[in-house]
Amino acid sequence: MHECQADLVVALDLDDFSPDAYTSASYLEAALEAGVTVVDLATAHDVSKRAIYRVLDRHDIDYETPPKNGPARRLWNAHPDSVPGDD
Repeated sequence: MHECQADLVVALDLDDFSPDAYTSASYLEAALEAGVTVVDLATAHDVSKRAIYRVLDRHDIDYETPPKNGPARRLWNAHPDSVPGDD
């Protein structure tokens, strides 16, 4: 978790890490624009992915939504190295 926090501080050029920063629209937009994933944000802030998605919705921030169920969801959640073809 601390590694993810340090990575966010560096990626977003922050002075320090704020545990509740994920509730800020500007912070989330900057993080997503910098390529930070929802999983990384959730890990760094010690909240669920659902909490991050709720805040994104609350602020009307566009983001890629994972599929709800089935093979598409398993593919979405698969490690990138486990999906053949896109080298």
